[in-house]
Amino acid sequence: MNDPAILPTAAEADDGLLPISAPPPKSPPWPSPSKTTIIGLARHTLGVVLLLITVFLWTASQFLASTIFADNTYSKPFLVTYVNSSFFTILLIGPLTILLWNRIRSYFRILQRRDQRAAYESVADDDNQDTSALEDRSSGNSYASQQQQQDDSPSSPYGKAAENADMMSFRETARLGFEFSLLWFAANYFTASCLEYTTVASSTILTSTSSIWTLIFGAIIHVEFFTLRKLIGVIASLAGVILISRADISGENDKSRGSFPHKTSEQIAIGDTLALLSAILYGIYTTVMKKNIRHESRVNMIWFFGFVGLFNITMLLPGFPIFHYTGLEPFELPPTKRVLTIVLVNSAISLVSDFCWAYSIMLTSPLVTTVGLSLTIPLSLIGQMVLNGQSSSVTYWIGAVIVVSSFLLINHESKAEEGTAHELEDSDSS
Repeated sequence: MNDPAILPTAAEADDGLLPISAPPPKSPPWPSPSKTTIIGLARHTLGVVLLLITVFLWTASQFLASTIFADNTYSKPFLVTYVNSSFFTILLIGPLTILLWNRIRSYFRILQRRDQRAAYESVADDDNQDTSALEDRSSGNSYASQQQQQDDSPSSPYGKAAENADMMSFRETARLGFEFSLLWFAANYFTASCLEYTTVASSTILTSTSSIWTLIFGAIIHVEFFTLRKLIGVIASLAGVILISRADISGENDKSRGSFPHKTSEQIAIGDTLALLSAILYGIYTTVMKKNIRHESRVNMIWFFGFVGLFNITMLLPGFPIFHYTGLEPFELPPTKRVLTIVLVNSAISLVSDFCWAYSIMLTSPLVTTVGLSLTIPLSLIGQMVLNGQSSSVTYWIGAVIVVSSFLLINHESKAEEGTAHELEDSDSS
């Protein structure tokens, strides 16, 4: 009886005794993930890490602003937001310096070449003048070609060519910054304004409703895939917001507000309205940004935020006399060194946090980023207990747990979608 484990030899196969057969390949116990899938999951993980950094920095910024807004020590949301925006222009110092240096160097090279051409033509013979002109014209064209290649190189701050052929140029990035500058300022202005009338926790609660607007706007312009699990996650987040808001409006937390100033129902209503407006603008801003940029490699975030700050400080400068003479916000410089330090530190935090936030949108999705920022709710509740001595009711904490759970659900759903998308790309390319 033949042993099936023994393979036939080549001689036996040549004699026609047995066919040559190879052992069947051993299949791995589990499918190995493709390189594209691993990269996609790594990008998503990095985006979540940046998102968590943003959550911490934004909460810290809210508490800093609340210390001078809530008790009217220095309630100047327009000026504070303007200073925050002006910090973004620091990002343009490097690129603009390189741009100016390249232009000056090119100008002096052209002058040097013209002087050399004039000196050569003055001593050349009449018979050689035509040849000299042709050579100069040829060398001039060669120089122009070299200069154009240098200007379009990836190291040039205004070049159109880059490692990614689809990357936005310096001019295109400036146009994008102009389009988003006023929208960014309005969203941040309303966020700062509401802190004069309500607590940090209530502000973050209502701002977190931007996840609803992000899902709606994203589904309309086809940036977000609308699924049942995402809908459940967003509804759960909204339910948590409602629970916390009811406890806030009913005055359950006013009895144990700690060092936070007392606010009337009218003031709370104004603060809630401003926070809601900020949430709507934030949802529009997030969705349109993802739609226009599509991938983080297409835009230089340093240039983008630098131009956002540059356009804001130039276009919104007339806002100071308007706010002053209408009485909306009388102009006043920070009265003490403490207030000045808070304003400057808050601006630095805003610069770093917005940079992390923008990359988290590109690496994950607008909905994951928006719902993830709802994590500022439990963090702000803890901050109020530690910093202000303000305790929260059980309803508050139940709502916070629901909000965090909704973030985890939507984050898991988006990860699964990205993995499926990358697998489809691999199958199409193969």
